[in-house]
Amino acid sequence: MSDLPYLPAVREQYNAYPYPPRDPADERIRLRHAISGDLLIINHHCFGGAKDFRKGFRALVAGGGTGDTAIFLAEQLRNCDSTVVYLDMSTTTRQVAEARAEVRGLTNITWITASIMELPTLGVGKFDYIECCGVLHHLESPEAGLEALKSVLKDDGAIFLMLYGKYGRQAVYDMQALRGTYLPAEMDMAEKVRTTRKLLASLPKTNNFIRDLAGWQSEIGTDGLGDAGLYDLLLHSQDRCFDVPGLYTLAKSARLNLLSFVFEAHAYDPLNHISDPSLREYLVTLDLPQRQALAEQFVGTMRRHDFFLTRQPSRGATLRDDTLALRSYGTLFANAPKLAADMVPGRVIYYPHGPVKLQIIATPITKEIYAHMDGKTPLRVLKQRIRRAVPDATPAAINEEIARVYEQLHPRGLLYLVRAGDYGAKVPDVSRLL
Repeated sequence: MSDLPYLPAVREQYNAYPYPPRDPADERIRLRHAISGDLLIINHHCFGGAKDFRKGFRALVAGGGTGDTAIFLAEQLRNCDSTVVYLDMSTTTRQVAEARAEVRGLTNITWITASIMELPTLGVGKFDYIECCGVLHHLESPEAGLEALKSVLKDDGAIFLMLYGKYGRQAVYDMQALRGTYLPAEMDMAEKVRTTRKLLASLPKTNNFIRDLAGWQSEIGTDGLGDAGLYDLLLHSQDRCFDVPGLYTLAKSARLNLLSFVFEAHAYDPLNHISDPSLREYLVTLDLPQRQALAEQFVGTMRRHDFFLTRQPSRGATLRDDTLALRSYGTLFANAPKLAADMVPGRVIYYPHGPVKLQIIATPITKEIYAHMDGKTPLRVLKQRIRRAVPDATPAAINEEIARVYEQLHPRGLLYLVRAGDYGAKVPDVSRLL
């Protein structure tokens, strides 16, 4: 390993190509959503839905890049007794993030230029929450990087990691291998970018990467992340991918538990991909890591893994806690009450969500559930209101219906559980999220 706390080529890359490229002026017109910095999501998965982030909460964004997560966290925590610490080894990248915060008038971010490998010696204290998105897979030792993060984690704290997926990025690694044999090592970065673009324009349509080129345009296209995205995707000097078993092995190396997947969590359940009854009967006999590993291979297109780690094996909110309330989110944030108003028992509503349409079976109970996804109505109160609205509904039927709605919407990021009436921070304006 290098004697430096970072790989010089990696630091050079991000000084030359801050990633992701951002224009600070855009902060005047929009707020970029960061799953890894969304306190509603964090609260649900890591703090049982009951965390009050306004009182002494400390968050570290380790490898903060141009600031998406730090900005989003700081915006939610504006005027709170909370701390957001941004850390990145690239001075150029940090300048972009600071400029964005200045445009927003955010003064609740502490800025540090350093590598995450230096965390144990920086004297920054302990954190309730650590976000490290797209960093560990660029280290010589992701295991050492995770240990460095854990060294500044409170005992009851949580870590968010985003790591590259093995199967969904196979075409990328094929291109990286081609680049390694095609591009002279002595080329400067700008020339590597130009030559790679020429190569992409010349490759036959049978090439694995070219076959899916449209799917990568948001990363490498001039109307996407441009040259910074192309360099990060195809020219990075240190890039490692993980499959699901590799994630569990990484977590185990630091004596941490993989708490839950976040982004498109429903995709990690093989039962969502297999309809044959005999196969489904077999799948339910497997333990959770085995099922998740199979689901990743079934899907084959997972390009990234977003997940939480904690010292404890279970920390998430559950329907068993009837002091919590349902809170719709994403596209359902404003649409849940509208859907409730339009529901006619016995009819089916098809709700668009990404490339699929969710089938919502309207019942008198479901109508009440959708009408109360407000984050204010405790589950125990919701059940009382359902019994008044649907007198013949049994407690078992009500519980079953709530569970069915929750299990359909939560893994897709459309429904969470929070302490009733108290989000724990400022609710982001979903209408302005990009």
